[in-house]
Amino acid sequence: MGEFAVNIAIGYQIGTARDNRSVLSAMNVSRDEFFANFGQSINDLILSHRKALERKRALERKRGMLFPPGAHRTRMASKTSHAKSQPKARWVDGTPEYSFYICGLRKLFPKARFIHIVRDVHCVVRSMLNFHRIAGNRLVANEQHAYEYWFRAVSACLKAEQAYGPRVVLRLRYSELVDSPEIAMRSVLKFLGEHYVPACLKPLQERINSSNVPADFKLGDPETDSALVERATQLSTEIIETPQPSKASAAAADEMQAAFDERIRYLATVENEYHRAKEIIATLQKEYARQQASYHAETQRMQKQYARQQASYHAELQRVQQEYAQQQASYHAETQRMQKEYAQQQASYQAEIQRVQAERERRERSIAELTDRLRKQLRDIHRLSRLLDEAENAAARLRSSRRWKLANPGTAIQAKLSPGKVSLGYGHLEKIVAAYSQWRAAHPEITRTEEDRQISERT
Repeated sequence: MGEFAVNIAIGYQIGTARDNRSVLSAMNVSRDEFFANFGQSINDLILSHRKALERKRALERKRGMLFPPGAHRTRMASKTSHAKSQPKARWVDGTPEYSFYICGLRKLFPKARFIHIVRDVHCVVRSMLNFHRIAGNRLVANEQHAYEYWFRAVSACLKAEQAYGPRVVLRLRYSELVDSPEIAMRSVLKFLGEHYVPACLKPLQERINSSNVPADFKLGDPETDSALVERATQLSTEIIETPQPSKASAAAADEMQAAFDERIRYLATVENEYHRAKEIIATLQKEYARQQASYHAETQRMQKQYARQQASYHAELQRVQQEYAQQQASYHAETQRMQKEYAQQQASYQAEIQRVQAERERRERSIAELTDRLRKQLRDIHRLSRLLDEAENAAARLRSSRRWKLANPGTAIQAKLSPGKVSLGYGHLEKIVAAYSQWRAAHPEITRTEEDRQISERT
């Protein structure tokens, strides 16, 4: 009924959007009255069908279909009466999600009372994670989601405690229901304005809303945000150890009202935004279809152009391949011709090289022979030159000897009178010596040749 309350608020906002031109505004129907009438109708409807519900449950109980051991259940409709003359009926709805709709439910049921049962967060998380064992479906996906859900729900209930005070919201500890059920039940009935009777404890004799958590089940998923666990643990300790506010807070009530109104405004515009989004989507789809058609036509045009280009490229490729094959054949023939010509030239060059080598070897042999002859002649010349040098020396010694001077006094006197002039001694010998001296003076290379020969012989 939480979502139903939101929908009623949205309906009222839409129904009064045109001021006096709408029926609700024209008839001065306030939002509180609008809500209260719907709430009263729901209340009457539930109470009028309470008998049918009890008969149905009695039949299911006989068949063993209702609340098997360990099953999750919520006591939906029950009745207490002070006296037969003044019957007073109440019904209870324990849906956990109502924690997020307390403001809307207050408008729908202005006389409603809310009981906030608090329990250690880790016990609640363990129970939520094992709910599928008895219900078949999971309440939460994982440990992180369980801590987040508990934190949001408890925070919403604490905000309701602050906003509406202890006359509307009662905080009840789960441990009190288990450890001191009578005291807990008396406090609940006092809060509701009902008298206590021992029969009220019967419902507490049977454990409800149990997930049958295994004894070895442990928390501590590494994927769970440790900061979230710490905040939830601190909040759990705080609400268990500290009492609820002693009076209502107008500021907190205004804050809840503002949050509820903001939610209504948002959801009221969602429908319009949804239709607007659908129109935009339809427009985009048309534009997309038009563009798709344009792209399809362009694709086909490009495919045809591509096919033509491919055919042109294929023909050009074949022409180039044929031309390349012809060039290859021409190059191959030219290469073979050049290889033959090169082979012929190589043979010619080889023959010429062999001829030149043979000629060089012949000339080297000839030069070697001529060199040997020249060396022999040079040695003979050197021997002759030494003999002539010795003859010249002997003639000079002879001319300077005492016997020659006594034998040739005239020549000796002439030598003294003309010291620069060589005098003739023994006739023909002197002529030969004179001719050799002139020749030796005209050929100085004889001396250099002799020196070179001596150096060559030493090395």
